[in-house]
Amino acid sequence: MELLTQGATLMVIGMATVFAFLVLLIVAMNCSAGFFKKFAHLFPEETVAAPKKAAAPSDPTAEIAVALAAIRAKRG
Repeated sequence: MELLTQGATLMVIGMATVFAFLVLLIVAMNCSAGFFKKFAHLFPEETVAAPKKAAAPSDPTAEIAVALAAIRAKRG
């Protein structure tokens, strides 16, 4: 019976430790979110320009030539 009591005590202590850590983690995340909301103007987001699309070839034989060259390069 003593081992069962020790096991239950250890389980309660372990679960309380995990619970306290999770509460501390949530508090830290909320504090950092508040910090970044308050000082968001100091961290500007970098905008990346969208890549320009290549001009579509008007000649269908050029597309076939590119496909054949890719196959030939892949096969070695």
